[in-house]
Amino acid sequence: MALEIVQVDPSSVQAIEGITIDIPAVAYIGIDDGEIVGSYGLAWGGGRCWMWLRLPHGKPQYAITVMRRTKALLAKAWQLGETEVFSPRDVEYSTSKKLLTVLGFRLFAIEDGIEVWRHVRT
Repeated sequence: MALEIVQVDPSSVQAIEGITIDIPAVAYIGIDDGEIVGSYGLAWGGGRCWMWLRLPHGKPQYAITVMRRTKALLAKAWQLGETEVFSPRDVEYSTSKKLLTVLGFRLFAIEDGIEVWRHVRT
């Protein structure tokens, strides 16, 4: 079965992923063969627009869908008037640096020990 993407209420992502989303957000989950394999979305807080992607149960065949969906998410941010989108890099995943780079993000700063990457609309 192919990876299915479903828009959900951010509180659903909190319950599923065990992460806290306490700022305005647009959230999606990925489902494969009835199992939730990850989440992604946009959130607004601290004067910034943030993008997250969590794919702890990812598979190589998700690569094209992940690329398309994250590019669509950036397009949504631009449509909403954002000129920059930030993303924390999850150093637990060695491929996160490559993914952020391919998507046009660049290392912006280290904040509280976390790599913060930024994509500037061109």
